[in-house]
Amino acid sequence: MSKLFITLQAKGGVGKSYVSSILAQYLQDAKLSVHCIDTDTTNPTLRRYQPLHCQYLNLATDHVINPRAFDELVEIVSGAPHDRHFVVDVGSNGFQPLMAYAVENDLFSVLESLGVDVIVNSVVAGGPDTDETLSSTLAVLEYTHVTTLIWLNAHLGALEFKHRPIQHLDLFDPFKSRILGWVTLPKYAATTFGQDIAHML
Repeated sequence: MSKLFITLQAKGGVGKSYVSSILAQYLQDAKLSVHCIDTDTTNPTLRRYQPLHCQYLNLATDHVINPRAFDELVEIVSGAPHDRHFVVDVGSNGFQPLMAYAVENDLFSVLESLGVDVIVNSVVAGGPDTDETLSSTLAVLEYTHVTTLIWLNAHLGALEFKHRPIQHLDLFDPFKSRILGWVTLPKYAATTFGQDIAHML
């Protein structure tokens, strides 16, 4: 069964492409067959990581996202060999159209019926972006049925909401069975990797 890791978050600049690149490198290092796709119409960061050989899928017509363009993504993923691992980076401007398309067409169920195992990556950022990124992640959990891997990005601030660690919030209790895990991206000191990661983000 092929696997689709799709990164979804409505908030821009919180590390979606960074997360996608980490995951793609991990899969490559494991000697797995990896196909990266970048759909960000304004800032396709993932395809700039040249060693990933990332395909660019343009979702926009005259600067407006065309939901029918997601049909091509479905064809690419569903027509792949069963050992293929896809890492798809959806830009913040593609979040709402993709979610609407997914709900209307029961997209993830269709992919699973075609032999594709779907895992959503969702990024929750610390600091001032926590509220907005939490809302987006909870929308993914509420309106889809798929397994979700939650990445906690500490580079933008403390990983807490109303003085509680994010992963301990009651908000996630109804979805515990579908949360594959929590991956924390710790904030590195600026004198080591911090400056490089800040630049990437």
